[in-house]
Parts: sequence; structure tokens; C-alpha cells
Amino acid sequence: HGMGIPSISIMLHELIKLLHHAKCRDVTIIRIGTSGGLGIEAGSVVITDTAMDSSFQPRFEQVVLGDVVVRSTELDKDLAEELLACSRDIPDFPTLIGHTMCTYDFYEGQGRLDGALCSFSSEKKLEYLRRAYDAGVRNIEMESTAFAALCGMCGLKGESCHFHLH
Repeated sequence: HGMGIPSISIMLHELIKLLHHAKCRDVTIIRIGTSGGLGIEAGSVVITDTAMDSSFQPRFEQVVLGDVVVRSTELDKDLAEELLACSRDIPDFPTLIGHTMCTYDFYEGQGRLDGALCSFSSEKKLEYLRRAYDAGVRNIEMESTAFAALCGMCGLKGESCHFHLH
């Protein structure tokens, strides 16, 4: 689907319309992607229980016709537990359930110091990441809040799993 909320939003709208016209029922959508890990070992998979925004809140904010609309970003807890149970059958495949933080930007939004711009210090970055970890965030990416909100609004069981490369 590409990178970021606009890309996944377009793809999900099209997919959900196709599912509706195909008269599909009891649909489960599992999204698999990559992310940056937070306090977890490289090679781990994070199964998202709740997608968080950059302020560590379980919400997706979108402007619709000039108004800010706030939607829930909780995912199906039973599905998360089911996926975690499946992972136990695979040796050397560290898997955990945690919160995923979704940002609108790859560089400053994720606390990176190596972008074209950087408006904060290394110390401020580490303090922010510590606050994220304390809030239950275990990985960072750029699509999960929109994914969770759209699945929830459309009554679809959904789960987002992320592979932490390094």
C-alpha cells in the first residue's frame, strides 16, 4: 500500500468497498509491515494491541469537511492473542503484543537526528522515546492509526504486525 497514512487510507477504502460489493462477511484483515523497535530485540515481531498517535493517545484524528474527527484505534485483542499463540510454534521468532506508535513523518516525527532538519537534541529524543516506552509503545511506524480506525469503523476484525529489522 505504500508509506504513510494517506496511502494506506486509500488502499483500505478501495479494499473495503470491494469486500462490500463481493458480499464478504466475517472478514479479518492482517497487515504485515516493518517498523522501528523501541526497547525490543532486533528481529522481533510486534503484534499491535492499540495504535497510538505521537502523543501516546489511542486515537486517529482526521479533518473531514473542516472538522477534526477523532476515532478509536484499538484492535481486536482476541486476534492479537491468537496470533501470539501461533508464534509460539516457531522457534527463534521473538514475538510480543504491544502498543504501536504511528507518526506522520519518518524523520523528526520519529525522533530521528539524521534528517534534513532536526529541531531537537539527542537528549530530548531519548527523553521522548523513554516516555513512549513508559506508555507501552514497543514500535514506531506510519500507518497503524488509520488502519485500526478504518477497521473499527467498518466493523472488520483487524490486526497489524510489524517486523523490527534493527
